[in-house]
Amino acid sequence: MGNIRILTEEVANRIAAGEVIERPASVVKELVENAIDAGATRITVAIEKGGKQLIQVSDNGCGMREDDALQCFERHATSKINTVQDIFSIHTLGFRGEALPSIASVSKLQLITKIPEDDVATVVEFDGGRLSNMSKTSANSGTTITVRRLFSNVPARRKFLKTDQVEFKHILNYLHYQSILYPHINFTFISNNTTKLNYPAVNTSQDRLLAVFGTDFLKKDIIEIEASGRNMNVTGYIGGLEEDQATIADYKYLFVNGRYIKDKVVFHSIKTAYEPFIKKLRIFQNGSTPPYILFLNVDADKVDFNVHPAKLELRFTDPHSVHSFIKTTITNALLDYEDAKYRQIKQTLSSVIQTNQTSQLEQKIFTRKTDQRRFSEYKKELEKVYQPDLFRTEDPQDKLIEERMIQPEIIVKPEEEIINPWQLHQSYIFVQTDDGLLVIDQHAAHERVLYEKILQRIHGASAQTQKLLFPIVIDLPNHLTHIIPELIEHNLEIFTRVGFSLKSFSGNSIVIDEIPAELEEWDGGEIFIDILRQLQEEYGETEDFRDSMAKSVSCKAAIKAGRKMTKREMVVLINDLFACQVPYFCPHGRPLMIKLSLTYFEKKFKRIES
Repeated sequence: MGNIRILTEEVANRIAAGEVIERPASVVKELVENAIDAGATRITVAIEKGGKQLIQVSDNGCGMREDDALQCFERHATSKINTVQDIFSIHTLGFRGEALPSIASVSKLQLITKIPEDDVATVVEFDGGRLSNMSKTSANSGTTITVRRLFSNVPARRKFLKTDQVEFKHILNYLHYQSILYPHINFTFISNNTTKLNYPAVNTSQDRLLAVFGTDFLKKDIIEIEASGRNMNVTGYIGGLEEDQATIADYKYLFVNGRYIKDKVVFHSIKTAYEPFIKKLRIFQNGSTPPYILFLNVDADKVDFNVHPAKLELRFTDPHSVHSFIKTTITNALLDYEDAKYRQIKQTLSSVIQTNQTSQLEQKIFTRKTDQRRFSEYKKELEKVYQPDLFRTEDPQDKLIEERMIQPEIIVKPEEEIINPWQLHQSYIFVQTDDGLLVIDQHAAHERVLYEKILQRIHGASAQTQKLLFPIVIDLPNHLTHIIPELIEHNLEIFTRVGFSLKSFSGNSIVIDEIPAELEEWDGGEIFIDILRQLQEEYGETEDFRDSMAKSVSCKAAIKAGRKMTKREMVVLINDLFACQVPYFCPHGRPLMIKLSLTYFEKKFKRIES
């Protein structure tokens, strides 16, 4: 006799239970999802001792007929799919047909179910995977499944369960997920005869979110998103960039086609989108991301849920498109958020540039009135005490002095005094705003300004150049001779648009007679070697020569940290920065400005409570 044999149904169900039923929350998940698929609008979950002793799920869904009530306990019995093709176009939550037989094999299970057309309900009972009773009873339409003594016949599995409180928490979390997904369903959760959760049915997802997270949910630092792309769309909420830890909620929910999912592709896209923005926030420097609640819908044939027995994972047929779509959506939302945050500052600066005049209020502030009394007034007062002749003068100017009116002198302050920036350690620019303080990294800010200017030149804008007194010949160092000569040869036009005039080059030598006007520190051509060195590194990262060129030149031409700037220079830089398309981080993704609110300082100095 051979060694290969067919497993019995009981053993097969036990194995399936090991894959599908990990803990009490797994049972709740399978039964609740069946209830949702059955069209329930009311689902009640009751447990005892964290679900170890009792799990009961009741719904008002469509129910089952007597023959289906028994058939559903057969392995791979399902009403959700018929053909192989159906597996790749799943529209329901449960479809594998493993849940009920798996649960029944490791517990004592009772099912009571009734369709509206029947007068009585069907009762089916299993004990350790074996049918123990089938009868009739009175009940409302729908289904109630009661699971007792989970894993009592599998002690090895039962000992791995955590405390009642931990198992309770897993169930509570799952019901929160489902409550968010299905606002039209009334969810009730009872633990040890105490109601822990009761969410009445509501009309919108927003109403359910307010019920789950509190009525002030939308008043927090939350950004609403909505976008559509090819074969997919996404809605939901993401956390803003608030510095205060107290405002940060710890929720990270991803729902794909009506399922709570943990997916590495989507998580990475969220993390990548946030990275340039949150590097400046200490709260998120441990590698985590701000909170999010995302509802992603993908065409059913573009996603495979048949990857994990418990359907907690999925596989996208085109993960790159999903990653790009989510990243772009969140990046755009965060840029709009930053634009709104700094809009008031930008408008203030813009008005100063456009009008170059003072408002009526500023005229009052900057008006100096010479408070001088006329000489004749002094004269009249003194005449009361002294003889008038003592104060008489023959100077013909007396008449002019007596009649002169001192007019108010309006002093219109220059722009740099209105904005009044100042430097910290000759590296950071500070500007007071209406509600706090703006801090700008002068090098990163100038780098962003130059980067966008150079990109505009590459795409057709005229370049400003400075001609060298004598052409200079630069010999490339050995480490640049492998890639740079070929890059220059294939991209000579781009060098010209940026502002470099490379008349000729041969071997490892380059002749230059014009350079961009922004390169103030030419340093005998050494700066060009630095540009080429960084260009080689940048091009290895992006493989986009135009972007690499703009990054390399802007980095080397930008104002360095440690350089003292006049107020006028600072104002020009700030104005140029806020004229940029993306004024919030440098070309390499490093944040270049931080806004600290007045509230932040008041909390630090204990003027108000945190």
